[in-house]
Amino acid sequence: MNEIAEHRGEWADFALYLNFGSLGLPDVGYVAIPVTISDLNESTEPRHEIRFKMRARRSPEAFPTFEGALGIDPTGPSSSQLWLAGDFELPQHQLGGLFDEWSERGMAEKTLHNMLNELADAVVARVEKRELANARYRLIFDTGD
Repeated sequence: MNEIAEHRGEWADFALYLNFGSLGLPDVGYVAIPVTISDLNESTEPRHEIRFKMRARRSPEAFPTFEGALGIDPTGPSSSQLWLAGDFELPQHQLGGLFDEWSERGMAEKTLHNMLNELADAVVARVEKRELANARYRLIFDTGD
């Protein structure tokens, strides 16, 4: 989340996205909305979580804003669950809610689901990379001399 908030590395151009197929259109592309993450606040008690606010980078008044938290809970010796909780406020209050309802697909909720999947994939990739580096280190430097 810090890398997204600081527009660092591969997260510099982070955007929420929604496939056309989710809108009932031919699934030939997607809509991407670049976002900013702000007001990061990390806590470890009672469980580890990162609270944040998210809004569109351009024309934020035209898109939903999200305020919530993200965390990882252990579910076993080598597994965990990434969670996202919070509330989003639709644009133009009632008008935005009617549009989201009219779409019958909860577009804002689907973009958050896509975000969670993308973050989960990134966490898994980072853990696997670290584990591979540790295994190489043990293989090279722990030869039992």
